[in-house]
Amino acid sequence: MLERSEAMAIAILYREELKEYDFGPGHPFRGNRYEIFPKFLKENLAEDDNYRILKAEPATDEDLGLICNKDYIDFTRGYFKAANLGLSYPGSFSRYHSGDNMPMGRPGKLEEAARLMIGQAKMAADLIQTGEYKKVVCIGGNMHHAGPSYGEGFCIYNDNAFLAKYLMEKYALERILILDTDAHQGNGTCEYFYSDPRVLFIDLHQDPRTLYPGTGFADEIGEGAGKGYSINVPLPVYAGYDSYELVFEQIIQPVTGEFKPQIILRNGGSDPHFADQLTNLGLPVRGFRMIG
Repeated sequence: MLERSEAMAIAILYREELKEYDFGPGHPFRGNRYEIFPKFLKENLAEDDNYRILKAEPATDEDLGLICNKDYIDFTRGYFKAANLGLSYPGSFSRYHSGDNMPMGRPGKLEEAARLMIGQAKMAADLIQTGEYKKVVCIGGNMHHAGPSYGEGFCIYNDNAFLAKYLMEKYALERILILDTDAHQGNGTCEYFYSDPRVLFIDLHQDPRTLYPGTGFADEIGEGAGKGYSINVPLPVYAGYDSYELVFEQIIQPVTGEFKPQIILRNGGSDPHFADQLTNLGLPVRGFRMIG
């Protein structure tokens, strides 16, 4: 979610094509997840003045060039298009992607859906900066493990990184807060801005000794001009509501007040929930309300 401080109706960016971000039968990351929330929302809350569902256009190669190397874009496009058609593709998959990004069976149009996520990030930035909306939610995205030349953790193109870089390049923003509360540390996003003082990166995640990607220890605080602008908060297994509340009160709120961000980029994964089958943070539903 992207937001400024004032309240008004929320823009929700969504297209049915997001369901194509599907690694195939037998893979833990399936595209039907992108159909569940819009369906639930429409059944339980009318658009009216509550929200507006808008459609973005996919990112171009030029857009992707802001965050990715050309050879990575070329391989990723070719490989996943071939996989969707049931064809093989030349080149070394392991040079550009981790094993968990390898599709199974006949995947969806993964790379095209990944471009759509970047397109949504771009549109979100423009909607905020032009004053059309004060809060924008992107369904899908938050691909925080992807880097400039390597995809991993089910992530292909890093929309969080694109959003921050786009805001700095097009709108000359100098104080951007990225708050990531996914149970896994956003190693890709952290890498992009590790030496950049224009981005304050705060990441709450499960103890990296117990969970992928194994990064995000408290002493990883940035380097060079960006030293002190990466704040990693590893939480113990079964941290629960009280631990999150303490971190927000004692770390996030005071640091944010000192940094005075011009905009907040919010990566809010659902996997800290106590019923998640891959993580062990124990956060109840009321905890998600508390952390926003």
